Amino acid sequence: MKNLATTLAWAFAAAFLGATVMGFVPNPLVGPGALFVTNTAHNLVHLATGIGFVAVALWGENASIRFMQGFGVVYMLTGVAGFVLLGSASEGHLLHIIHINWLDNFLHVGLGIAIAAGGWTARHFQQSPLTSFQA
Repeated sequence: MKNLATTLAWAFAAAFLGATVMGFVPNPLVGPGALFVTNTAHNLVHLATGIGFVAVALWGENASIRFMQGFGVVYMLTGVAGFVLLGSASEGHLLHIIHINWLDNFLHVGLGIAIAAGGWTARHFQQSPLTSFQA
């Protein structure tokens, strides 16, 4: 039976895998010179993240919850680190590898909040073995 945690994990997997594809296909939203600036390394991070969400969705509710809680915090911190790194510059490279811009940082913080909130909300609504038993 599906639950909130795995449903959210599948949704985030689709979003990150979609962002990966968009990063490699020329478009005005995601990619080099786009609204959200990415390079190959940034696109590969999106791919790894999407695969991570697929894996935890397959592993189940607890894995999905823990991943969303932990990854959400990491993603928020990534956005904050991006703001600190860029300072007054409009774009730069995180870890001298991953091309980012100010909009990426806002997106990373916002997604981090949404992902972590999804994990905490799913934990709140997590089904216990006794309440999910169907007679």
